Amino acid sequence: MNIAIVGAGITGISTALEFARDGHQVTVYEQMNAAAEDASFAPGGWLSPLVAQSLAAPGAGMPLKSLRSGASLLQAPGMLGSANWRWMRQWKKNGKLAHKQGNQPFCTALHTLGSYSASLRWQNCDDTEMAAEHKAGSLVLLRTPQEVAFWNTQLASLQAQGVTCQLLNATQTQALEPGLGQEIAWLNALHFPDSESINPRLWAHYLRMQAQAMGAIFRTGISVQKISTQPTGLEISGQLHPFDAIVLCTGAKHQLTESLGLRLPLMPIWGYSVTAPVRDALQAPRAAIMDWAQQATISRMGQRIRITAGLEMGSHAGAAHHNHTLQRMYRLLNDWFPGGAHLSSPQVQVWRGNRGYLPDGLPAVGPSGHPNVWLNIAHGSHGISLAAGCARAIADMVQRQTPAIDMQAFSPQRF
Repeated sequence: MNIAIVGAGITGISTALEFARDGHQVTVYEQMNAAAEDASFAPGGWLSPLVAQSLAAPGAGMPLKSLRSGASLLQAPGMLGSANWRWMRQWKKNGKLAHKQGNQPFCTALHTLGSYSASLRWQNCDDTEMAAEHKAGSLVLLRTPQEVAFWNTQLASLQAQGVTCQLLNATQTQALEPGLGQEIAWLNALHFPDSESINPRLWAHYLRMQAQAMGAIFRTGISVQKISTQPTGLEISGQLHPFDAIVLCTGAKHQLTESLGLRLPLMPIWGYSVTAPVRDALQAPRAAIMDWAQQATISRMGQRIRITAGLEMGSHAGAAHHNHTLQRMYRLLNDWFPGGAHLSSPQVQVWRGNRGYLPDGLPAVGPSGHPNVWLNIAHGSHGISLAAGCARAIADMVQRQTPAIDMQAFSPQRF
């Protein structure tokens, strides 16, 4: 088959690789001038546990009420009846449904897909450390009795799903991360020994090179104006390019899906990362940690440290940086790992990017409702975590094969 993929972030690259592995002719179109230049450029690289991240899924992760009220974690301007308000209302409705059903169906579906992705992620990779600055293990630091109590309600569910986790005291936590600052107080930490963190952009380009070696073609700096369904093809610069199938991997961008008449409640949410050189390896993080109260992650990436935080709804690419969020990030990095990062270095990189969320926290992976047009979008902050599994599943669907896991929960037709 002749396959077109729109979008060359981690999702599009992973999808291209799966089709190339199956022997298809693959062309990837990207409007940026290089692959992994948009949402995949500098996110946190936190792979698991997925439910620890903000807006993980309704009924899991930090409650929306806490995100809205705590330390400017969520910037969501908008009056009653606005798009932001309507989206958050849907999220809260799904959260109530998850708790009512008791088994948190959104969290379960997300975990199943995450586990499937993890089983595929490192195939044909001889050296994960070199390929993606891979680190094993992660910690979620809990500052208050309320946070500890919340996670105690989550542990049984996680363990029932096969997630290995343990509640540590401060001494045990310090043994795993000796660079942690002595001046900041926390009560406990959740240790996830089987979790992982990586350098997302490095990993994306490693996969891109694999896909290209198998014959996939990447065309960057190309803007797709329209999706044609009769016949199937892409309209580029007024010319129709025919294909047997098209897979949209456009993340938070909704122009092409809306041109197909699809009205998915896709919300772009913006966040930040600050990446700095390691100043002192003994005072730097060894792997990845999360400050639960601040919903900030700090990850070690080779000889660099990256902190990510911030949730901005209803924003746009040209908006000014939210200085309060950035200052909070610098302060947290200094508090948690004093002296570990060289924050005055000219190599410090500040990045702002967005990711697309649907109001049940799950991606849209499957048929678009138009023949031969497929969706693999809206992965939220889990794009790097879910890329392998979503790519394999969509490749199976396009080839009329049954995916290895049930993908019904992720169907775009659920909205």
